[in-house]
Amino acid sequence: MRIITDPNFLSWEVYPSGGKFGLPQRPKVVFNCLTDPSRRGRYVHFDGDSVGAEQAVQDASDAELQALFAQSSELD
Repeated sequence: MRIITDPNFLSWEVYPSGGKFGLPQRPKVVFNCLTDPSRRGRYVHFDGDSVGAEQAVQDASDAELQALFAQSSELD
């Protein structure tokens, strides 16, 4: 898990999530707001498997994670 700050100075935890029903296919990178828990979580699909998503979250710079956040959609 990582923590980033968005342009509005809200803190978001960032973590990989497995695919549908916990399967390794089509994982997501999930953003959960720590500053305002009433905000809906956000996500982006990761191209690859869940192991790759986990490694990507750990290796990404804050700027790269913020760019992913900018592309994210609200969780359903």
